[in-house]
Amino acid sequence: APQAAARAAEAVAPLLRCVTSPVTESLWPVAAPAPVEASPSDPARLCGAVVLAAVESLAGGRPVLQLARWVSPAVFEQLSRRCPAAVAPPARRPTVRSTVVSRVSRTVAEASVVVHDGTRVRAAAVRMELRRGAWRATVLQIG
Repeated sequence: APQAAARAAEAVAPLLRCVTSPVTESLWPVAAPAPVEASPSDPARLCGAVVLAAVESLAGGRPVLQLARWVSPAVFEQLSRRCPAAVAPPARRPTVRSTVVSRVSRTVAEASVVVHDGTRVRAAAVRMELRRGAWRATVLQIG
């Protein structure tokens, strides 16, 4: 009776085979998946560059349109309202004094950046989020 029950179960259950059997692999080779990076890239340098470009735009030394790729639409709109329409060469090029980055998660980083804009030292806070493989500033506050 137990053998009859086992045969009945085999007849009902479908035969399962591994997709990567030797026969299948020889006929349809499957490429190994690419290794996933632990961190797509380091946002530390980008934080300083985005803040520096924003300070230059606010001073009129850079077109705000150059920041469109690196900031979210909301941040771009805020910068567009604050930046002058005409671009003029700055008296002195701003420089980043320091950047402190804190990784909130694998896809979020927050940083404080100190920038000397030629006249005074300013502090900025920026939140970077990884979207579609690229870091973007989603929050930007410049003092």
